[in-house]
Amino acid sequence: MGRIFRMDSPFTEAMTKLFDLIALNIIFLLCCLPVITIGASCTALHTMTMKIANGDDPSVIKGFFQALKSNFPQATLTWLLLLVGGGFLYVDSLIAAQVGTGGLLMRCLLGFFSILYLFVLLYIFQIQSRYSNTIRKNLQNALLMAIRQLPKTILLGATVILPLLLTLYGPTSVFLICIVCFLVIGCSLVACIQDRIVLKIFDYYDQIAGESFTEDDSPQD
Repeated sequence: MGRIFRMDSPFTEAMTKLFDLIALNIIFLLCCLPVITIGASCTALHTMTMKIANGDDPSVIKGFFQALKSNFPQATLTWLLLLVGGGFLYVDSLIAAQVGTGGLLMRCLLGFFSILYLFVLLYIFQIQSRYSNTIRKNLQNALLMAIRQLPKTILLGATVILPLLLTLYGPTSVFLICIVCFLVIGCSLVACIQDRIVLKIFDYYDQIAGESFTEDDSPQD
């Protein structure tokens, strides 16, 4: 029995990662409360969950705030741009809904651009956390990765959409369980699962490029 609680035992390592994810989830949610800090908080979260997914043993709280500070200017500007873009898509969708059948083409175009927008959201903060680049190049790389790695992009989307659907349309008991999980570990756990997928994509493009993306490099097949 004593072997289970040894510092190097699989049980102890699993519990350590569990507590790390819980701590990350709590500080992430707290740092998202001002809203304007969501971009930097997402970037810091993925910085730490990538290390966890990669098998590292980081100091999650200290590392989170270091990543939050170092990425804050660019991540915040990126988030504000995405927020404005999402606002335009939402307002245009309301207008298209009022047009009726005559707005079919407009709704199709909005649907297309909304999908591209969601594609970017699935990758942008992971890219921001790993690569030093301009905002324009990060957005470009996020879109190119999402399109070229479409099966993995769909899988990434499922990690967000399925829990959301379960929360919104499940019975009340499931709703309450999902809310508790969200507050305790949900965001960091989903981020860690996503990063296990994204790290393979990053490694693939790094091997092709021979180095991390620079301002003059974008993912190439």
